[in-house]
Parts: sequence; structure tokens; C-alpha cells
Amino acid sequence: MSALDHHRALDQHRGPLQDSPIEFRPELRWWLAEGLHTDRTLRFEIDAAHRLGFGGMEFLAMDEQAIDHPRYGWGSEEWVHDSQIVVEETTTRGMSVSFTSGTNWSNANLPTIDPDHPAAARELNVVVEDVRAGAGREGALPRIELDAQRTESLLPGHRIAPKTQEFVAVVAVPVVTEGADGAALVLDADGVVDLTSRVVEGALDWEPDDDRDWKLFVFWSHGTGQTASPSASVNYTVNYLDRAGVDAVIDYWGSTVLTPELRALIARNPRAQMYMDSLELDTWGEGGLFWGASVAREFRERRGYDITPWLPFLTRSVLLMASATTYRYQPTDAQRATVEKVRHDYVETLTDLYIENMLRPFAAFLHENGILLRSEISYGLPFELTRPGPEVDGIETESLEFGSQIDAYRLLAGPAHLFGKQYSSETGATTRNHMLDHRFYDQIIATQLAAGITKTVLHGWASTAGAEGATEWPGHEGMWPGFSERFDLRQPASEFYPQWNKAIGRVQYLLRQGRPRIDVGILRTDHFVDNLSGMFFLDQDGARIPDEVAYGTMWMRDRANHWWQDLGMQDAGWSYEFFDGSLLQRDEVSFADGLVQPDGPGYQALIVYQEALNADVARLLLDWARAGLRVLIVNGARELKLLMTGEHILNERAASRTPGLDGRDDELAATMAELRAQPTVAEIDDPAQTVSALRGLGVTGRAEFATENRNVLGYLREEGDLLHVYLYHFLYETGEDTVVEVALPGAGTPYRIDPWSGSIVEHHGVRLDGDRTVVSVALAPGEIALLTVDRSKRPAESAPASREKVQEVGGWSIAVESWDAGENELIVEDRGLGYESREVRPTTAVTTIAVDGTELRPWTELAGVGPEVSGVAEYRTEVVLDRPAEPGERLLLDLGSPAGGLGAVVVGDGEARGFDTSRPVVDITDVARAGRNTIVVRVASSLNNRLIARGYYDGIPDMGTLLLGRQESHTTVVRPHGLLGPVSIVSER
Repeated sequence: MSALDHHRALDQHRGPLQDSPIEFRPELRWWLAEGLHTDRTLRFEIDAAHRLGFGGMEFLAMDEQAIDHPRYGWGSEEWVHDSQIVVEETTTRGMSVSFTSGTNWSNANLPTIDPDHPAAARELNVVVEDVRAGAGREGALPRIELDAQRTESLLPGHRIAPKTQEFVAVVAVPVVTEGADGAALVLDADGVVDLTSRVVEGALDWEPDDDRDWKLFVFWSHGTGQTASPSASVNYTVNYLDRAGVDAVIDYWGSTVLTPELRALIARNPRAQMYMDSLELDTWGEGGLFWGASVAREFRERRGYDITPWLPFLTRSVLLMASATTYRYQPTDAQRATVEKVRHDYVETLTDLYIENMLRPFAAFLHENGILLRSEISYGLPFELTRPGPEVDGIETESLEFGSQIDAYRLLAGPAHLFGKQYSSETGATTRNHMLDHRFYDQIIATQLAAGITKTVLHGWASTAGAEGATEWPGHEGMWPGFSERFDLRQPASEFYPQWNKAIGRVQYLLRQGRPRIDVGILRTDHFVDNLSGMFFLDQDGARIPDEVAYGTMWMRDRANHWWQDLGMQDAGWSYEFFDGSLLQRDEVSFADGLVQPDGPGYQALIVYQEALNADVARLLLDWARAGLRVLIVNGARELKLLMTGEHILNERAASRTPGLDGRDDELAATMAELRAQPTVAEIDDPAQTVSALRGLGVTGRAEFATENRNVLGYLREEGDLLHVYLYHFLYETGEDTVVEVALPGAGTPYRIDPWSGSIVEHHGVRLDGDRTVVSVALAPGEIALLTVDRSKRPAESAPASREKVQEVGGWSIAVESWDAGENELIVEDRGLGYESREVRPTTAVTTIAVDGTELRPWTELAGVGPEVSGVAEYRTEVVLDRPAEPGERLLLDLGSPAGGLGAVVVGDGEARGFDTSRPVVDITDVARAGRNTIVVRVASSLNNRLIARGYYDGIPDMGTLLLGRQESHTTVVRPHGLLGPVSIVSER
């Protein structure tokens, strides 16, 4: 028995690492063609997803062309029937299943309400009049033209005008200066006159008593009229602020959706979930304010003053998301600080109501029915980003809207780790449908893992079968042909998904063990987080930057993080993440032994840098600092406001005011003065001094680099004597090979885990530095490393493993399997309801091209293949080895480059083994024999080249520019595919 077998702490993981359990594998978002899919298709797709190794399916309805929407739309009998099958088939296979809170993905919506219903989403709208002394105004107040035409949203659905509007307030404000060149009008906030009480039967007679120009604001509340499609009738977006909204959702799901049969199935599935996506709700009118019957009352009760006089300064315009908020009216410079406090109080109140009137009661209802709540909390609407974290079971972020940036993933890591929530990401959506090599998506996942995201939800899956007359090869799109990617059977790489899913599952398994260890927590409050930052792809001249260029060479990969912009901690290997300071006040959060939440992330220090800080949070920091908490106050920190406009916020002096109009600025100043006087508190005026200042307070990174490394990100979990370490060379397009030395607490023996095989081998390149174990790891650009350090076994110091080329591998026999459109298969279903459901499944015709020659070159350069081919290539050769691997030696097959393609290797009669698309090295120690060895390598491409040749992209709009109001075609270029090599067999000792 080997020494490894004696270490029971590590040994418990051997089984799951050999075959990662299904609950740790990537899951899928599945776009259904409404309720059109036949039972045969539904069962086929779920069986295929399970066979390919996926762990679960989140299903939702998307618009399908040319079908009977009342028959097949969300809420129809067909949809209910299909939902039952999806839950049944996933549950039978041990897969998770997730519902969405309405049709499509964008919000909670219902067919049982209309725009005037108390449960429907509401807005505060405004009509503005000009008034002067000597003229005044009299008579009926102007009302909203509810039927006026405005630009439609890009979201699926349309606006249906409400029929009623309710008068809310009328306010007059003197004009200071007219806005020039598009600038907002400046109004005198000190001169506001609330005229609401003077309105009689809808009429107001009023004249200002001075000769200034005045604006009269007449505020009305009405339904937004936002609908969501597809639906069997019409689904309307619900109100997230008034309790009536969630009550209607609960009533509909409890009475209509959750049938006894469905409840019985859910009871058998411990991973049944409700998923709420980013909050994509629209307002229609000039006011731009989300509203509800309770908002004004709740504002007064919570903030202590009346919102009415301030309403003109809250009106806004919005481009798609709250981050792109532009206030229509501004105060004078002298009044700006006060108005900003009011604006904060408004959005803080909205956040309170979102938590108390939507998330909390909805989660309680779901739990009563055996369903967990997973949510992309807050962003999209002006809600504080992290405060709702404790209310849900799983916190989800996404790669699309945040551009897969490590700093963006840190935004929500704080509440996830503080409260022990599963942290997941909607992964892989881009504007580059079918274009990109598989390595691109591997890099997104690798980045997520470095922030502690250990659940990947791929965006997404669609059946290739769709509506007759509207479905062409490569198949039904689901989430629009110009948006996202499909990780399903249409992809040549799907042959290798079983190995890929197991590999990701192994990493996610190990990184869910124990507890996260995060060095520093950064207090950060944000109601307008820039979730459009990952979708802005224009250079300074307005030219389109391809997504893959931005992801691979810009932002975090060009030394530019968005929110905490100093890179000192990252370069030192320190971990850090963000959260709103009020979360520290919750009963679930503790401070002990110098650590915040010692049984969770265990922050060694907290950073305060924003100008606004809640006075009660400051008092808590003072109390904890007196008990030993280390606090760093950082002045002069800059952070992103809105990338598309190049706007940033400079926080000149940290904690210099409270965020709201609470009259506690002096109290805060006194508390901060006491805090600054504590011996465990330091203050700096340059964020670049952060690491040195924290070191001065006694902070040491738990997985810090022995020397600065600008190429690597890390993540650490602690499980008793075991430390699980994840490392990632994130400069996958611009970097070079690097060696990083990681210093870990305690003395232990490190083991390297191969994600592609689950093998555990003792790692070489270890030294002791006092009471720390220093591990040396070599990484290629884009490569990840997974290690476990067993501190129950003292390490033997060792030099890094050496590698020596045994022989080059050539003489390849090459065959390219070219994929193209085949015949359509007609699928007909008659459920005895008086009609037939018909769909077609385009098939793929595969033509094998035998290549003359043995040289490894891109397919575009191979005779008989060329620039039009997509598919899978097989490379076959034989090598003669003088000997098998010796004791203590590993034989590795180094493939060089697979051009970013996913693939697998078979040596002799061994099983297919997958490989890292960035560092394609396969351990063949156990299958390589002395004498003749057959090697077969199979590598897949994307569908890009074939679809270019077929003209697929010619009529597809570019979503990257469409979101910015520009109509441009989707463009791509022919890409090199295939095994490029050089291939060699390497000895490692």
C-alpha cells in the first residue's frame, strides 16, 4: 500500500476525484421552443445531456417562429405537460432541475394580471410644464399619454399600455440654468415648492411669486405595461416592490403550476431550484422611476422624511440597465451632496422592499415546496448589489454582462462566502455564436474558479429540433442566433463533453470542500453596478472589437481591474472580495480571533475606501478594532462607474460622509476619529501602498506568492489538515510560461490532482520556509493547477520535477470528418388532443476526408480540406518505445497545440483521455508499453468555418452593436483548426 493510502483525510477524496459526482458537474440553461417539443424530443435531449456528463438543466420558454402561441406558449397545457416531463426525466437521472420565475429569463411575470393590477410592475412618470410669474397656470393638471409610442425594449415581449394612472404629487422648482449641449437642467433644490395639497379635483391654479423660470412637475403612477413572451395569453412583469407582486406569483405557482404530480416529482429531487435571472425590467415614461403603492410611505418610515420635494431630482433616463442611469435634472454644486444623499435613500429603500417584499417571501414559499432559490441578485435594477445575498440559497453572477472579469466575480463573492451560499455563474454567453474555439470558454470557467465560483451553468443548450418551416441546420437556436453559444449535440466538440464535464466536476468538487480562505474583505456599496461593462466592445474610433479580443487582451488582461484598481494584492497572491458593510451587522456574521467570519472566509482585515459609510457600520468596525480587527482606510481609490462612457468615481477621502440624508455626518466623523486612533488601524492616501500597509498591520496572505507574479490568480479552501489550492495563469493570449511559488500555512505534503484523470501524485518542487510550505508550480498561459496540501504529513523538500523529451511523434495519418447540413427529420406527435405537433430535426452529414501527407498543419492549409470545413479530425500514428516508465517516472504525451479545440487521446487499448486546451499534456504512464504503441488523437473545431461558407452569418445582426443602437451584421473570420503540434513524448522525474 502506498503512503498516500495511509492519509485518510486525502483518501476520502480519491473516489469522487476518479469519477466526479453528478452534483458537481456543469449544468445547462435549456431554451425550449415554447411547448412545441414532442415528448420524444424532450426525453432525447435530457438523455443526451446526461450521457454527455452534464449535471442538471434549467429550462425556460423562448419565442419560436410560426407556431400557435396560445397552444404552445408558456402557461399552456402543452407547456405544463412538457414541464412535467422535464422534471420527471431529470429527476430520474439524478440531475438538478431549475424553473424560471416566468416565461423567458428576464423577470418574474404572470398571465393572471394586467398592467393596472396591483401586482403588476409600476413606475412613477412625470409631465413637466414651464411656469413664470405673470402667467402662472390654472385648470386641470396634465396627464400621461399612456398610448404614446416610444422605443421598444430589446427584451422578448412588448408594451401594452395601462388604462389607468394615479395622481401622486405636483412639485414646482425654480430653474438655475438651462442645460447646454445635452447637459441636465440645473434646478434650485432649496426653492422646491410642494403643491400637492393644493390640487382640487385634479386641477391646480398657481403662479410663482418671483420672476424666475419655474418647472412644474406633475407625477403620476401607472403600470409599466411590460410584457414577457412567449405566453399562451399575455404575461405581465410583476411588481418587485409591493407585496402584491410576490403574492400573485406565489398564488399562481401554488394553485396552477405546482400540480400534485409535479410536487411529488420535486420531492424526489433534492436539487430542484427556482432561478431568477438579472433583473431586466423596464420603465416606459419620462420619470424612469420604479414605484409601488407602498414606496412613498415606506420611504418616510425608513428614512424619516418625505420623498415628494425631491422627486424632480430622482427622475432619470436609462439605457437598458440601471448602471446607465442619467438623471434628468441636477441641483447646484452647493446642493449636490444633499441631493446625492436623497438619491441614495431612494435606492436603499427600493433594496429594502426587494428583499422584504419579493425575495424573502418567495424563498419561504419555495422552501415549503422543496425548491431552492438561486438568483442573480440586484443587478439590472437600482438595488444594492450584495445586501440581498443572505436571502437566497444560491448567488449567481454571469460572464456575459461582466465580460468574465475577475474583479466582477469578486463583486458577489463576498456575500456568497460570508453566508455560505453556493456561488455559481451563468457561463459562456457572448455575441459570437458558433464562432469561437473551445479554449475561449475554458478560460471563462478558469477565471470564475479563481473567484470561488464552483458551479458552472452553461449558457446554454437547445434541441436541434424546432418548428417546421423555421428551423435550419445546425438546428433550432433558442436564445437567438446572434447571442450566446450552444453546448449541445450540434457541436463537433460534443463527442468530448463527457471527459470535459468530468474534469470540471473534479475541480468544482474539490473547491467546494471545507471553507474558503479569503485574506481581505473590501467594504463596497453599489446600487448601480456596471453590468454593461462586459458588453462594450468599441475602440476609441467606434470600431467593433471582437469579444474574444477584449476578453483575451483587454481589461484584467491589460493590467486594468474595474473596481479595486490597484493590483498589489492580486500580484502578491492575496485574495480579496467585496460586500456592503451592512452585512457585517447581521446575526450570522461574527468576529473572533482576529478574523471576520472565522468559520467562513476568515477575513484577516477589512478595507474602507468609499467616501460614504453607514454610521452604524463604522461603530461596529470601531468595536471590532478595539477587539483586534485590522482595518485599512484607503483614500484616493478610483473605481468604475460606467465603462461605455469612460466614467469613474474618485473616492477622495474614505468614510467622509454617511450615504443617506440621516444627519449623522458628524457622528460618523467622531467614530472614524476614534477608529483611526486604534493600533490595528492604518490609513493611506495612495492605494498602491495597500499591501505594505496591510503587512504593517500583520496581514500575511494565506496562499501568497513568494515573489510578485503578475500572471497568476489563486483560490484557497481549508478542510482540516488539508489545503486545496487552485492556480490559474490568466494571461492566456498575451502571457508566457511562468513559475509561481506559493507559500501556504503549516508544513504539509503537496499533491497535484489531474482534473482530466483524477489522478493524485505527490508534487515535486517543495521547500519549507519557517512554518510555511512553499510550493513551486510551472504554468503555461491559460493553464490551471489543482493541488492539495496534506498537513498531517510533513513534506520532504524536493526540487521541481524535470522534463526531458523522449522522442518526437510524427508520421501521422490524418482524416478530417467534415460536418455539413444533412436531411431534415420530421417528428410528429399526436397526444389525442385533436391536433398534431410537428417539428423538424436537421441532421448533420459527415464526410470523411482522407488527407495526403503526414505533416500537422491547420485544416485551412491541408489539401482537400481548406477554409470551409468544420468538424472533427482524427490523427493516428505509431511510436516505438525502448521501455515503459520506470519507478518514479511519468511518461507524458505533449500535443503542442490543438488550436483551442477540445479533444481526446487514446493510446493502445486505453480509454479516451481528455486534455487541457491550453496545455494539452496527457499522462500515458499506465498505458505506454515497451515496443509499438498506437496513438490516436481526435480534435474538434467550432462550426465557424462551415457556417461562413454557408452564409449563415450574413443576415444575423451583431448583438454587440445592436445593444448600442447600431445595426450591423455579424462578422467573423475563417479560423485555423486541428492538431498543430509539435507532438512529443516527455519523461518527467
